[in-house]
Amino acid sequence: MQKGDFRKLIDPLIMIVMLFGWIAMLSVGFGNADPADDEDSETSGAARFNPLKYGFYIFGIATLAFIFISKRRAFNERLFMGIIIFGMFSLCQPFTIALYRCGFQTLLVGTLAFIIISHLKIEEQSADHTPSI
Repeated sequence: MQKGDFRKLIDPLIMIVMLFGWIAMLSVGFGNADPADDEDSETSGAARFNPLKYGFYIFGIATLAFIFISKRRAFNERLFMGIIIFGMFSLCQPFTIALYRCGFQTLLVGTLAFIIISHLKIEEQSADHTPSI
Protein backbone atom coordinates (compact mmCIF):
# COMPACT_ATOMS: atom_id res chain seq x y z
CA MET A 1 0.00 0.00 0.00
CA GLN A 2 1.48 3.29 -1.09
CA LYS A 3 1.26 6.63 0.70
CA GLY A 4 -1.20 8.06 -1.84
CA ASP A 5 -3.56 5.09 -1.37
CA PHE A 6 -3.86 5.85 2.34
CA ARG A 7 -4.85 9.45 1.63
CA LYS A 8 -7.38 8.38 -0.98
CA LEU A 9 -9.00 6.14 1.65
CA ILE A 10 -8.83 8.55 4.60
CA ASP A 11 -10.11 11.71 2.85
CA PRO A 12 -13.67 10.40 2.27
CA LEU A 13 -13.82 8.90 5.77
CA ILE A 14 -12.92 12.20 7.41
CA MET A 15 -15.46 14.01 5.23
CA ILE A 16 -18.12 11.54 6.45
CA VAL A 17 -17.13 12.29 10.06
CA MET A 18 -17.37 16.03 9.31
CA LEU A 19 -20.86 15.47 7.90
CA PHE A 20 -21.84 13.43 10.97
CA GLY A 21 -20.66 16.23 13.26
CA TRP A 22 -22.64 18.81 11.32
CA ILE A 23 -25.78 16.62 11.33
CA ALA A 24 -25.33 16.14 15.09
CA MET A 25 -25.20 19.93 15.52
CA LEU A 26 -28.33 20.25 13.39
CA SER A 27 -30.23 17.54 15.26
CA VAL A 28 -29.64 19.30 18.58
CA GLY A 29 -31.63 22.22 17.20
CA PHE A 30 -34.66 20.03 16.52
CA GLY A 31 -35.20 18.69 20.02
CA ASN A 32 -34.09 18.55 23.60
CA ALA A 33 -30.63 17.03 23.34
CA ASP A 34 -29.75 17.77 26.95
CA PRO A 35 -31.21 15.06 29.18
CA ALA A 36 -30.12 17.01 32.26
CA ASP A 37 -33.02 19.37 31.57
CA ASP A 38 -35.39 16.47 32.06
CA GLU A 39 -35.59 16.42 35.86
CA ASP A 40 -38.22 13.68 36.09
CA SER A 41 -35.94 11.02 34.66
CA GLU A 42 -34.14 8.79 37.12
CA THR A 43 -31.45 7.49 34.83
CA SER A 44 -27.80 7.04 35.65
CA GLY A 45 -25.07 9.29 34.31
CA ALA A 46 -24.01 6.70 31.71
CA ALA A 47 -27.55 6.43 30.37
CA ARG A 48 -27.80 10.22 30.03
CA PHE A 49 -24.75 10.45 27.73
CA ASN A 50 -25.81 11.95 24.43
CA PRO A 51 -23.23 12.13 21.62
CA LEU A 52 -25.35 14.68 19.76
CA LYS A 53 -24.31 17.34 22.28
CA TYR A 54 -20.75 17.06 20.98
CA GLY A 55 -21.49 17.71 17.30
CA PHE A 56 -19.54 20.97 17.21
CA TYR A 57 -16.45 19.29 18.65
CA ILE A 58 -16.73 16.37 16.21
CA PHE A 59 -17.16 18.78 13.29
CA GLY A 60 -14.23 20.97 14.36
CA ILE A 61 -11.77 18.16 15.08
CA ALA A 62 -12.65 16.32 11.87
CA THR A 63 -12.16 19.56 9.92
CA LEU A 64 -8.71 20.09 11.45
CA ALA A 65 -7.78 16.48 10.68
CA PHE A 66 -8.96 16.94 7.09
CA ILE A 67 -6.85 20.09 6.72
CA PHE A 68 -3.63 18.39 7.77
CA ILE A 69 -4.19 15.03 6.06
CA SER A 70 -5.58 16.11 2.70
CA LYS A 71 -3.07 17.62 0.31
CA ARG A 72 -5.56 18.90 -2.29
CA ARG A 73 -5.31 22.63 -1.69
CA ALA A 74 -7.74 23.84 -4.38
CA PHE A 75 -10.40 21.35 -3.31
CA ASN A 76 -9.99 22.28 0.36
CA GLU A 77 -10.26 26.00 -0.33
CA ARG A 78 -13.45 25.49 -2.35
CA LEU A 79 -14.90 23.16 0.28
CA PHE A 80 -14.32 25.62 3.11
CA MET A 81 -15.63 28.54 1.04
CA GLY A 82 -18.77 26.46 0.55
CA ILE A 83 -18.99 25.85 4.30
CA ILE A 84 -18.66 29.62 4.90
CA ILE A 85 -21.41 30.36 2.36
CA PHE A 86 -23.66 27.71 3.90
CA GLY A 87 -23.02 29.16 7.38
CA MET A 88 -24.03 32.62 6.14
CA PHE A 89 -27.14 31.13 4.52
CA SER A 90 -27.99 29.32 7.76
CA LEU A 91 -27.77 32.56 9.72
CA CYS A 92 -29.83 34.60 7.25
CA GLN A 93 -32.58 32.18 6.17
CA PRO A 94 -36.13 32.61 7.54
CA PHE A 95 -37.25 28.97 7.23
CA THR A 96 -36.15 27.03 10.30
CA ILE A 97 -34.60 27.82 13.66
CA ALA A 98 -32.50 24.62 13.61
CA LEU A 99 -30.34 25.91 10.76
CA TYR A 100 -30.02 29.24 12.54
CA ARG A 101 -28.82 27.55 15.73
CA CYS A 102 -25.95 25.74 14.01
CA GLY A 103 -25.21 28.52 11.49
CA PHE A 104 -22.67 30.38 13.60
CA GLN A 105 -20.70 27.23 14.42
CA THR A 106 -20.69 26.29 10.74
CA LEU A 107 -19.50 29.76 9.79
CA LEU A 108 -16.82 29.71 12.50
CA VAL A 109 -15.39 26.32 11.52
CA GLY A 110 -15.42 27.21 7.82
CA THR A 111 -13.69 30.53 8.39
CA LEU A 112 -11.00 29.12 10.68
CA ALA A 113 -10.39 26.19 8.32
CA PHE A 114 -10.08 28.52 5.32
CA ILE A 115 -7.61 30.74 7.17
CA ILE A 116 -5.51 27.74 8.20
CA ILE A 117 -5.53 26.11 4.75
CA SER A 118 -4.65 29.35 3.00
CA HIS A 119 -1.59 29.83 5.22
CA LEU A 120 -0.27 26.26 4.98
CA LYS A 121 2.42 25.54 2.45
CA ILE A 122 1.34 22.35 0.73
CA GLU A 123 3.69 20.67 -1.68
CA GLU A 124 2.11 20.45 -5.08
CA GLN A 125 2.49 17.07 -6.74
CA SER A 126 4.31 17.68 -9.98
CA ALA A 127 5.40 15.39 -12.76
CA ASP A 128 8.95 14.06 -12.80
CA HIS A 129 9.78 15.71 -16.09
CA THR A 130 11.50 19.03 -16.56
CA PRO A 131 10.45 21.41 -19.33
CA SER A 132 12.79 21.48 -22.29
CA ILE A 133 13.91 24.75 -23.77
